[in-house]
Amino acid sequence: MRLTTHADLCFRTLIFLGVAKSDGATIPQIAAAFGASEHHLRKVVQEMGRLNLVRATRGRSGGLRLAVSPAEVTIGGLLRLFEPEFAAAHCLGAGQNGCVIFGACGLQNVFDESLRALFVVLDRYTLADVLDSSRGVAAKLGLSAAPPPV
Repeated sequence: MRLTTHADLCFRTLIFLGVAKSDGATIPQIAAAFGASEHHLRKVVQEMGRLNLVRATRGRSGGLRLAVSPAEVTIGGLLRLFEPEFAAAHCLGAGQNGCVIFGACGLQNVFDESLRALFVVLDRYTLADVLDSSRGVAAKLGLSAAPPPV
């Protein structure tokens, strides 16, 4: 499975903001943490704002914060929003790319079934599940001191 940079930045931004909690973050902070383009991240964040996933506040204590409860956002739902043409093979995508055996090839059914199974799994997990299992992310992002070694 390969995500577009757009979808990848959406997931990373949500994880960053979920870990940052009420402190929030700025686009430059998030871009620097992930080595991403601020320009591209700004486009992603604008779309996330339109979808009511994040809230931007201007001013001295401004920044980005989650606008939704992480428990209400499924990973499958996010992938559908940010990868609307997600397909396991070109023949499953929009336009079927002119494949001469489209409709007759049995591989299409295999990929279609695997994609449905993938979304069954992704729909079981929420952003809260991801955040709960993301130990050490805050330290790697420089959001808190690393815990003492055990």
